[in-house]
Amino acid sequence: MKNYITVAALLAAGTAFANAYTVETDSSFYTNPNAWVYVWTGTGADNAWGTAGNWVTLRSLSASSTQAAANAPAGADPAFIGYDLSFDNGSQVLTSTDDALTISAPQWLDGGKRIYLGSNVTLSGGSNGFKDVTFNFGDFSGTSTISMGEFWKQDYTVSFAGDVTMTGDTFSYTLFSATNMYQNDGTWDASAVSVTDASGNKLTYTTEEDLIGTAGYYWLEETGAGEVDGSGNSPFKLTLHAAAIPEPSAFGLLAGLGALALVASRRRRR
Repeated sequence: MKNYITVAALLAAGTAFANAYTVETDSSFYTNPNAWVYVWTGTGADNAWGTAGNWVTLRSLSASSTQAAANAPAGADPAFIGYDLSFDNGSQVLTSTDDALTISAPQWLDGGKRIYLGSNVTLSGGSNGFKDVTFNFGDFSGTSTISMGEFWKQDYTVSFAGDVTMTGDTFSYTLFSATNMYQNDGTWDASAVSVTDASGNKLTYTTEEDLIGTAGYYWLEETGAGEVDGSGNSPFKLTLHAAAIPEPSAFGLLAGLGALALVASRRRRR
């Protein structure tokens, strides 16, 4: 019995490793003046973004150890939540985890931030807003999401990134929701997401109405509040969708069905 438990544990560990999303830092993470890489530890007195004790920092690309954070991520500091840090042949490698984390967002997220969410992270807030910020959802295999109460976006761009590998004909993932969308100005952008279908085909991001929902494309769907709603009380949801490119055999099947329909039509005319 013990042997079976050991084998099962090894298989589970192997599966977890295979599903983990890794990021290796490079010079682009430190290009902004005084930019540091922040890694969430959750060792502060609360689960708030703004508590310095919840973070450690990597001060440069050559750093082989972290330092305590004097403050929360600011400006363009990249922030990793739900990631483990390791050092591989001198490289800083961050690997996503399945740890269930709920983080209280600051009132405003701005400054061109890049925020990496692990597999099971909820970024939440009661009254918050975003300016120019990018959220990376890793491999989109988990349950990570952004969930807000009252929300303001203003005239900025909120971007999404990550890597989707489809296993079916369609894919859907809720990125963001808000109970009261007071303002939905600006742009939601998912062009930095990479989507590959089960056959290895790369899909194309589209915002064109006539292409949304068609095979070979992925897109964002907004449900709820319009461009501006100063009264609030307008629930809002943002979802990433994708439609795979049909297999050649599927094209053949469609063509065959079309031919049968044509034959049936001609017989009816006779």
